[in-house]
Amino acid sequence: MITNEHAQTRLLLASSIHRWNDVRIYHKEAKSLASRYDVTVIGAESPGTAVGTVSVVQLPRPRSPRRRLLNALNILKEGIIGGARVIHFHDPELIWVGLLLKLFRKKVVYDVHEDLRAITQIRSWIPNRLKGVLGFLAHSVELIGQWFFDGVILAEDSYLNNFSQNDRLVVARNYVRIDDQPLNKNLASRKVFYAGSVTAARGVGDLIEAIATLQREERRIGAVIVGNLPASDFEAVTQLISALPNPDAVQLVSYTDFADLHLLASRCRIAVVPLRMARNYARSIPTKILDYMNWGMPFVYSRLELTDELFGHGSGGIGYTPGNVDELAGAIRCLLTDPALHQGLRREAREKVNKFAWESEEAALFRLYDDILSSGEA
Repeated sequence: MITNEHAQTRLLLASSIHRWNDVRIYHKEAKSLASRYDVTVIGAESPGTAVGTVSVVQLPRPRSPRRRLLNALNILKEGIIGGARVIHFHDPELIWVGLLLKLFRKKVVYDVHEDLRAITQIRSWIPNRLKGVLGFLAHSVELIGQWFFDGVILAEDSYLNNFSQNDRLVVARNYVRIDDQPLNKNLASRKVFYAGSVTAARGVGDLIEAIATLQREERRIGAVIVGNLPASDFEAVTQLISALPNPDAVQLVSYTDFADLHLLASRCRIAVVPLRMARNYARSIPTKILDYMNWGMPFVYSRLELTDELFGHGSGGIGYTPGNVDELAGAIRCLLTDPALHQGLRREAREKVNKFAWESEEAALFRLYDDILSSGEA
């Protein structure tokens, strides 16, 4: 029940491209803020059911530039006439919407999910000669916007230096809501769990090649791969699976709401985070590791810089050199064949995950909103 003085204050959490039930937007921030405010989320349509007091407005999936623009205009309209006092948006392409909403005396918060300069380097559709220029221009717009908005939230410490630090800037990391008990999973399973974008940059090809190596030893070994498979990667991924000694042991599952993800994970014995080396990933927290730790699910991870700092010891995982398929296969083999190691890592994961509780980040979110709403009219 909402009981504080801002109980009737309406917030609009908005995205023109993210699904309405995005883990950060809906399952973390919106659910936390709904304990104090009247919260509505507007985002792209997605399977799933809203629960609790959060209201949801669904937009069509943005499959074209025109649709993205129309979604942005719908968000602008909702922000102007929908009664929200604060509009909290999550996409850099909505910066212009945020600036227009300031003209209507709205409080505006910009939530930064990734390093724009780094993310342009791994976008295959951007010509290499333009990546540096476009990254610079996008971030320049971002910097202009921060001086007009009432708050800026960063999801990572890694791009804190990209912004001028001030009292309107906070970091709310994508930490995890810790469950009371670990996941009750099938310990006899020979399957590996992967959740995330199904792309080469995320290492899905490496995972399938590692499964191929392992299936030559034991055909039952397979994987449950959950996430959005872009058209650009569809042919390569499906061809790799078709070429496996036992392709039926690998299951591709389209996007699944986070609330249901654990049901798929429970079919597997271990998990994997096989990210390739890229600037955007080097200093970012792979949040799926936190979910695996929370579930008490031993995992294999690529030793990127920050990942190894945070999870290199006593966290429930085994690391390998990014892109090294033989090492990846070897680490998976260890976890599938050594029950004592599996149990020890399972225990480590549950102990260590307490250092990554969402409640600490939730507190930073509340402090920012307290400051914004106590500062008078926009």
